[in-house]
Amino acid sequence: MNLEEYKKQYKKDQAVGALFIEDRLKKIYGDLEPRFYSPKVMSFQGGEDPIDGVAVFDVDDYRHLVSYGMSHLYYSEESVGQEFSKWGFEFSFRVKKVKEDKDEDPFWVVQLMNNLARFVNETKVWFDEYQFLPLGGPIRSDSDTDIVGLAFIKDGDLDEIETPHGKVIFLQLVGLNSQQLKRLEENSTKEEIKSVLTEIKSVNPKFICEL
Repeated sequence: MNLEEYKKQYKKDQAVGALFIEDRLKKIYGDLEPRFYSPKVMSFQGGEDPIDGVAVFDVDDYRHLVSYGMSHLYYSEESVGQEFSKWGFEFSFRVKKVKEDKDEDPFWVVQLMNNLARFVNETKVWFDEYQFLPLGGPIRSDSDTDIVGLAFIKDGDLDEIETPHGKVIFLQLVGLNSQQLKRLEENSTKEEIKSVLTEIKSVNPKFICEL
């Protein structure tokens, strides 16, 4: 799509990139409506949270969260025809429901996504498939979980999309326990990261995080 086609097809008040994310989610989940959480003040309005929204889907006994904000969400003539839309990805996370939460959504995951987004925005270092990240403690601060690290892999369902602003990959955050994290810290090659992820997938095909 060139700039003239873009200007004819979209209006300046449209969230063009967000429409493409929503379209992919609808292809996966059909009529299943997500709950959607946004900050009171959006990032483009000067808000402190870099993520402008997170969709939460109820799937069986887990929740699937998808971010809006690491790619260009809004009308942007300057972004038309780029290889990647902004940082080129959105976060995805699957987490098993915790009985003690009494059906409350996992807002700690929204905060985790915002913290990762701040890191990317401040350092200009983005995440990609087959990378890992120590968290410096439990993934959820009020839990005694042994999940203390993250690995990144393309979401098996959402995959990637092409938008007028460029490609967007849905990067799933995969929880790592202390043993897996130690293993990767001792051997941080892409091959070892793939090996760990393959082992997790063999018993947990959707990479659902269980605290």
